[in-house]
Amino acid sequence: RLAASAQALQQGGARYIMVWLLPDLGQTPNFSGTPQQNPLSLLSGAFNQSLLSQLGQIDAEIIPLNIPVLLSEALASPEQFGLASGQNLVGTCYSGEGCVENPVYGINGATPDPTKLLFNDSVHPTIAGQQLIADYAYSIIAAPWELTLLPEMAHASLRAHQDELRNQWQTPWQAVGQWQAFVATGAQDLDFDGQRSAASGDGRGYNLTLGGSYRLNDAWRLGLAGGVYRQKLEAGAQDSDYKLDSYLASAFAQYRQDRWWADAALTAGHLDYSDLKRTFALGVNDRSEKGDTNGEAWAMSGRLGYNMAAESSSWQLAPFISADYARVKVDGYDEKSGRSTALGFDDQERTSRRLGVGLLGSVQVLRGTRLFAEVAQEHEFKDDQQDVTMHLTSLPANDFTLTGYTPHSDLTRASLGVSHEVVAGVHLRGNYNWRKSDELTQQGVSLGISVDF
Repeated sequence: RLAASAQALQQGGARYIMVWLLPDLGQTPNFSGTPQQNPLSLLSGAFNQSLLSQLGQIDAEIIPLNIPVLLSEALASPEQFGLASGQNLVGTCYSGEGCVENPVYGINGATPDPTKLLFNDSVHPTIAGQQLIADYAYSIIAAPWELTLLPEMAHASLRAHQDELRNQWQTPWQAVGQWQAFVATGAQDLDFDGQRSAASGDGRGYNLTLGGSYRLNDAWRLGLAGGVYRQKLEAGAQDSDYKLDSYLASAFAQYRQDRWWADAALTAGHLDYSDLKRTFALGVNDRSEKGDTNGEAWAMSGRLGYNMAAESSSWQLAPFISADYARVKVDGYDEKSGRSTALGFDDQERTSRRLGVGLLGSVQVLRGTRLFAEVAQEHEFKDDQQDVTMHLTSLPANDFTLTGYTPHSDLTRASLGVSHEVVAGVHLRGNYNWRKSDELTQQGVSLGISVDF
């Protein structure tokens, strides 16, 4: 009947259907300790196998709840779930209706308290049991609201890396035939506002970037850069922790001729999600499920601008157009505990395609000291809502797909910077970068030094 009901709902237009697996009937007050206990336990298992097989044939997102395993975990460690220890939780109940009333916590017991017992009557859970099951169901539904932020963390690292390159490109060019080496360090703040299908999040990050360039002639400068970016994101109501180390490498080129200028960069990198801890409420306590995975990222970016002032002028003002493409892939992984709440996730991919217009300006305020400012408006063409296919690790054959984060469609970014020539050929710079959309705010500061040789 359960499978038939789910089929009827699907035919009526239901897209997402949550189905409980049948609890172990032998482990209920009605049958515990009776001759029917073992046969009913075997029958419950056979029923669930048949149910899962039939549910797998329904063309809908069927979300199974592994209630038998969840309740067995509660019975194995009742204190973790706020239940009474040292009591017969499957042989007694709270109400005494059709079952043996618990002498301590039953309705007529020494200290009546249904939250200490698992069963209210012969087969139905108490309020504690109902809360446990409700939290279990919600933890599954809410998981993609956090997990679809993993690709966004990588995109944030790519954007921070590109900001660092643009900051470095503000440094005066070295002489033709010379090299320029640079090193920079920075910190970032990343905030996601909550969406209807995505959790809010608060992130922090740090980076170290090294690189160098060679000036071919009056018009061209080519270079390489590499960066290590570490991020930590807290997301969701229970402050899940997700950590990412990004290892990024870029090749770039800059061009300037008369008043025209352009720059472009190609970036590729490895993503190491070494510590992913999803935390959620489960009864009176929180529970965490842990895993780790890897990924890859690559991006292309370019700008073309026209300087309204001569190169020798103390001020510069240049409108420009920009184009950015980035792709992030996060490999699928399974959470490691093997418990009822552990989930497995398929690969995730998120592509970004942006076009923008902006204005870049600078002014020399002192001898050897120049201030920079940039503002740009970008439009995101890949703003479809993200989703992730997942499964309970205890039920790997029954997967389902749920929706999560929706990328922003319009983005404003701005930056401020200062560059100072300490001695001939040695420049010290500092920068502040800011990006904002409806749901995303990313900020960063950096400090760098470059040396011509």
